[in-house]
Amino acid sequence: MTGQRPTTVRPGRAARRRVTDPLVPFLLLAVGVLGAAGAGHVLTWAVIGALTGYTLSGSV
Repeated sequence: MTGQRPTTVRPGRAARRRVTDPLVPFLLLAVGVLGAAGAGHVLTWAVIGALTGYTLSGSV
């Protein structure tokens, strides 16, 4: 390992590294939460309906 030149990072790999950074999903989730805050009443009924359908389908 000693005496070898460091490998260069190609632009495609650098972009992929930025996209797969652990901060990206967190930021997307934060934006989703802020968007969902405005439609909270709709999401509440959607979750209740989904849970009811799951229960009535016999999956429980």
